[in-house]
Amino acid sequence: MFKPITGLLAVIAFAGAACGQSDTPLRAESVFQLEAVSGPQISPDGSAIAYVRRTNDAALDQTRSSIWLIEPDGSGHQPLTEPSILTGMPRWSPDSQYLAYTRADEQGVSLRTRALNGDDRHVTDLPGAPGGLAWSPDGRHLAYSVFRAQPGLAAAALPAIPEGADRAPSAEVENRLVFRLDGAGAIPPGTQYFYLVELETGDVKPLSQDALGGSGDFAFSPDGQALLFSADRREQLGELPPDTELHRLDMVTGSVTQLTDRRGPDASPRPSPDGRWIAYLGFDDRRMGYHNTELYLRSTETGETRSLTASLDRSVGSPQWAADSASLYVQFDDRGTTRVGRVNLDGELSIVADGLIGATFGRPYTGGSYSVSNAGDVAFTPGSPQQPAELAIVHAGGETARLTDLNSDVLSDVDLSPAEAISWASPADGRDIYGWVLYPPDFDPSRTWPMILEIHGGPFTAYGPTFSAELQLMAAAGYVVVYTNPRGSTSYGYDFANLIHHAYPGEDYDDLMGAVDHMLGRGFIDSDRLFVTGGSGGGLLTAWIIGNTDRFAAAASVKPVINWSSFVLYSDLPQFFYRYWFASAPWEDPDEYWRRSPLSLVGRVSTPTLMMVGGADMRTPRAETEQFYSALHLNGVPTRLVIIPESFHGISNSRPSRLLTKVAEILRWFEEYDPGARENGASE
Repeated sequence: MFKPITGLLAVIAFAGAACGQSDTPLRAESVFQLEAVSGPQISPDGSAIAYVRRTNDAALDQTRSSIWLIEPDGSGHQPLTEPSILTGMPRWSPDSQYLAYTRADEQGVSLRTRALNGDDRHVTDLPGAPGGLAWSPDGRHLAYSVFRAQPGLAAAALPAIPEGADRAPSAEVENRLVFRLDGAGAIPPGTQYFYLVELETGDVKPLSQDALGGSGDFAFSPDGQALLFSADRREQLGELPPDTELHRLDMVTGSVTQLTDRRGPDASPRPSPDGRWIAYLGFDDRRMGYHNTELYLRSTETGETRSLTASLDRSVGSPQWAADSASLYVQFDDRGTTRVGRVNLDGELSIVADGLIGATFGRPYTGGSYSVSNAGDVAFTPGSPQQPAELAIVHAGGETARLTDLNSDVLSDVDLSPAEAISWASPADGRDIYGWVLYPPDFDPSRTWPMILEIHGGPFTAYGPTFSAELQLMAAAGYVVVYTNPRGSTSYGYDFANLIHHAYPGEDYDDLMGAVDHMLGRGFIDSDRLFVTGGSGGGLLTAWIIGNTDRFAAAASVKPVINWSSFVLYSDLPQFFYRYWFASAPWEDPDEYWRRSPLSLVGRVSTPTLMMVGGADMRTPRAETEQFYSALHLNGVPTRLVIIPESFHGISNSRPSRLLTKVAEILRWFEEYDPGARENGASE
C-alpha cells in the first residue's frame, strides 16, 4: 500500500526501545514527573527546531508548557520560556531568525517574538488565546485570529431595585442551539476576527469586521495580499450540519470571497510556494458516521479541483508543502500507527516517518505532530508504550536521529510493559480484529492472572502501541491489560469504520468478546477474574457488555452514553450526533434510540459496576452516568458513583491527580470484587 524510504527502520527501532530494565513497577507518583514533546517546528532553513515541552507540575497539579530550542544534531538544547499555564504556537519567521509564540499567565495572553540572539520582545496583548498565528511572507507582520465576545440576550426588565435592597441573579437567556462546549464551558455570543500586527511599530489592524467571522484555520497567500481561511460562515451556524468552506480575505479591502461550495467540510488551506495550487482537506458529506478526510488540490488559475489521496482509504491531516511545490507531506493513522507520508502531485505516497504519538499521558490513542524544513528535513514526535512523546528528525537523505530523552530520569529504572500485538477472528463475521496486551512486571505465563479489557471512546478513533500511564498503572497493579480496536475504529479504512453506522453498539460487542476468548485460550487468564472498563464510547460499551453477559467480575463505566435520547438532546453538540449516528431524530424513532441505549438492558445487569464522570462534563453530561447509577441502585446491583469535581470530559488529560484518581478508583473497585484477591490477596 505504501512505499517506504530509507531511515524508517531506525525510527521504529528506537521508538520501541524499552526505557527501563529493572523489576520496579510504575508508581503513581511518577506520573507527576512525566514530560512530553508536542508541536515541533523546524525552521525553514533547517538550522533549529522549536518545540513545546509539556511538563507535569506536582506542586500545582497541572500540566504546564514551555518552548525549547534544539539544533538538528542535538546540541544547543535550551529553554526559551519559563513554564506557564499555556505557552505555545511557536512559528518561525520566513528568514528563520525569529520565533513568534503566545504566552498565557495570570496577567493574560500576549503575543511575543524571540530572536535567535536571545532578544525577547512583547508584541501585543490579546483578549484571549488566538485561534491561529502566521507570519507574512515578507516577515514584517503577524496575522492572528481571536474570538471577540459580544452582548447576548438581556433578561426581561424588572422593577428598579431600591437602594440597599438585594435581588437574585438575573435570568440567563439563550436562543442559540450551541451555547456551551466541553472543555470551555459556557460560550458567550461573539465572532472570530482576523488581525494584523506590524512588528516594527506594534500597530494592530483589524482585517475582518463582518458578523460571519473567520477561524483559526488560515494561511497567507504567497504574495502576502490575502489570507486563505476555512470557516462556516452561514448565518445559521450551530444549527446546521458542520460544513466549512474555503475563503479568501483581501488584506487591503477586507472583502471575503468564497472559494469552495459543496456539502462537506473544506479545511486547512495551504497555498503552494509557487502560488499555483491551494491544498486543503475535506470530504463529500454523505451523512455517514465516518468519512475519510482526503487531500485536495485546487488550481488558483482555473479552480479545478482533484483529490490526491482518494485511493489511500485512510484519513489524512496536517498538510505541509515541500519547498519546490512538487509534493506535500501529510499525517495519517494506519492500523493504530501514526505516520508521516509524502504525496506527489500524481498521488503517489511514500512513508517518511513512523511511530508518532501524542503528548498526553492518559489512554493510548493515536496522535503526534511534525513539521518540514525547506530542505525536506522532518521533525516529529515518536514514542512507544514505554516512552512518552520525544523529538526526532528524519533528514532529507533518510538518516534518522533522536534528539531528546526527557523521561530517562523518571523511567530509566521502571519496568514498563511493551505492547504485544494480537489479533483474532470476530465471532460476528470472522473478520480480523486487532489489539494489544500489556503485562504485569513479574508476569509468568505458567500462572493465572486477572485481566482488564479496556475499551476506547470515539467511537470513530483508534488506539495504538503508544504510551499510556493509565494502562501501565493497571498492569503494574498485577493485571493483564487488553486494549483493542473493534469495528468502528479508524485507521483500518472507510468500510471498517462504518460497520457501526447506525448500528452502535452492535457487533462491536462480539469483537470485544472475541478478544476475551482469545486471551482465555492462551491459558494464563483466570476466567473468574475478568474485568471491563472504558471511557466515553468505551463507557457506553462497558454498560452494554454487562447488559449482555455476566462473565465479568466487576465493571467500571466512565463518562458513558446511557440513554441516547437524553444524550443527543443534552450534549454540547446536539446538531451533530443525531444527524450522523442515527437515521432520524429521537422523537421520530424513539424505539431505535431505546434499542441502542444501555439503559434498556439495565434490568439484566448483575455485575458490580462503578460509574464515574467529570462534574463539568458537557460531552456526555453527568446525568447519563447518574441514570445508570440510579437504575443499578434501584435494582439491587452493587454500584458506586464517582464524580471528578470540575472536570470536563477529558478527565485524565486535565490534571495529573485526576488521571491518578481515575485509575485508583477503578482498581479499588476491581479489587473489592476480585475473587482471587479476596481468597489469596494476590495473583495466583
